[in-house]
Amino acid sequence: MDSDEELIVRSRRDPEAFRALYDRWSKPLLAFFYRRTFDPEVSADLLAETFAVAFERRRRFRRIGRSGAGWLFGIARRELSHWYRHQEVELRAVRRLGLEVPELDDDSIARIESLDEVESLRASLADALKGLSVTERQAVELRVVDELDYGEIATRLDCSEATARQRVHRGLKRLNHLMTKEATL
Repeated sequence: MDSDEELIVRSRRDPEAFRALYDRWSKPLLAFFYRRTFDPEVSADLLAETFAVAFERRRRFRRIGRSGAGWLFGIARRELSHWYRHQEVELRAVRRLGLEVPELDDDSIARIESLDEVESLRASLADALKGLSVTERQAVELRVVDELDYGEIATRLDCSEATARQRVHRGLKRLNHLMTKEATL
């Protein structure tokens, strides 16, 4: 079986080789996106854009100690970061390649939602949130769920902006610890 790196390099002259890379990594990448967005449609769009960008950039891939999977996940992380900042998936590479992302039907959404036991992850997150102090939980919810800036969080919590930042940081750190602890049990 060809390595990821070999498939990327071969796809420069044989675009069909890229299909094998897609077949190998589409499900893990889809799970990666879904665990972070909890939205099947956004996850599918991010997956499409990630592979479109990778296809466009395959000629720039260099075998210098970086795995093909690492390269793909690097592109995926950049796409996810953009989504977090703008809460939209810009399908520029998909459009440039003339591709169309199909609408998801109920069965497709159900399959995506079943990836990596996301429901148990939601339950673990709910349990971990209960392990935070009231002020940490409020700060994390205001920052992550309500997407407020630190100035607004400080106003709502009647504290300084530095204190709001500290509460969010501590809450996220504790939440990470609780979620990691849960995963190892």
